[in-house]
Amino acid sequence: MYHVINPTIASLIEKSCQSKADEVFLVDDNQCLTGELLWKLICSVVTWLNKKGLKKGDVVAFYCTSSIPHAVTFFACLVCGVVPCCLHVRETNERNKKSINFVNAKYLFTDQVLFEQARNLIEDDVVIVLSPEFFEGKENKFKTDHIDWNDLALILISSGTTGEPKCISHNQRTLAATAEYGPHSYNCWSNTDSTIVVMAPSFAAWVHTVLPFIFIQGRIVFSSQFDPATFLKTLEVEKITLAPLVPTAWRMVLAGKPKNYDLSHLKTIFFSGEPGSESLVKDLQDKIGPNVMTSYLASEGGCASGVVADSNILSVEGQASSTGYVVKDAEVKIINPEGDFEEKIRVGEVGEIVLKSASVALGYFANPALSQKKFLNGWWRSGDLGVIEENGLLYVKGRLDNQINTGGIKIHAEEVEACLLQHPYIQAAAVVGIPDDKWGQKIIAHIVSNYSEMNAEEIVNFCLINELLPKAHLPKEFYFHDKLPVGPTGKLYRRGLSA
Repeated sequence: MYHVINPTIASLIEKSCQSKADEVFLVDDNQCLTGELLWKLICSVVTWLNKKGLKKGDVVAFYCTSSIPHAVTFFACLVCGVVPCCLHVRETNERNKKSINFVNAKYLFTDQVLFEQARNLIEDDVVIVLSPEFFEGKENKFKTDHIDWNDLALILISSGTTGEPKCISHNQRTLAATAEYGPHSYNCWSNTDSTIVVMAPSFAAWVHTVLPFIFIQGRIVFSSQFDPATFLKTLEVEKITLAPLVPTAWRMVLAGKPKNYDLSHLKTIFFSGEPGSESLVKDLQDKIGPNVMTSYLASEGGCASGVVADSNILSVEGQASSTGYVVKDAEVKIINPEGDFEEKIRVGEVGEIVLKSASVALGYFANPALSQKKFLNGWWRSGDLGVIEENGLLYVKGRLDNQINTGGIKIHAEEVEACLLQHPYIQAAAVVGIPDDKWGQKIIAHIVSNYSEMNAEEIVNFCLINELLPKAHLPKEFYFHDKLPVGPTGKLYRRGLSA
């Protein structure tokens, strides 16, 4: 049974600021804040929200990169019950306008450099620039409504790379659970630990990284842009202990001569967002640090639903693509994708991953029909295909909506991609199905390679010789690119490839 240490994320933030009063808590390119100063700024923003008439349950939107000004304002909302909703800065204006209207945002907070774009999304008089002037000279007197554990606290917008974005509702308690269980995914539990946050606030990964470090009172270093050399230099200078990135970004870092930097302070090299490969795990261990970890995390699931693997699991032959074991107090099962929540399938068979934990979302904002379909009694149907092997390890096999039906055989695009990525010269791979008169769908692979002479025959032979894929599962056509298209959250944009 889950035991709530901090029943609300609001109480957790206040407690951590007080405990970290004299130590540096937040760092970005322009400033650093102790816990005492962070709390003072949070209180001043809450005072401003009060004066604007915002009350518990009102929604505000953010159109920001990662920074201290964003974090302070975001935390202030959580403390007083105003509900933040972070927009994807790389999303189209039209879709962001729809999101703002859908959640009925009262104000839009933005960075100075994004002000002109933000003005295209909502009326000028409700666009608030998070400039130094915004935080200066404010009173520090405020009152808040009583914050209860079941109050709506956050709306997360999903990536929408396979369909329309969904607005995911979390309450004060589910965010507190994410904060308290997050350290299981990173093996970081001390207030001397530190992390670097390069992902935009619109990513669920921002919440899954920042809130656990608020809980352990570790140091958080924000960076507004990702550049491999700058990332490596920050790891060195700031003596970072947890470095989290998606595999695509890690491959860029690995190509950036990490041996030229002192990375001895790193405790955990973390990746998520897609399954690992033996080559990725080995390269990270050899060139970055020995302890590599991954976790299966989702916007709807939160960190208390995490399925975690460390180097002891990932280093075993055949287990590099595993996501590991579910964290304590959570439950995971595999069900028939076409059945109900109770229709479990046998161990070793592929089905839909279903999770239950204290951080599972409430449902989808203003969408009761979809909520009823996906959530039941604390369980959430992920839409991800997976298998739990005899040893209890979970392997993610792809999305239900990324299945390719070719000649009557159902193939998971991500499974083919994972095999292609085992080739030492392939940096990125994306597999899609396109209509075909003969087969129904034809498997197409899009490749980014660091070898200029790479060709389709070389890849096919590699897969066959190493028995990575049956011949029927091999792509029928290969296209080579300098880079692959991504959506607003940086995830692979499959619909663009299909087109």
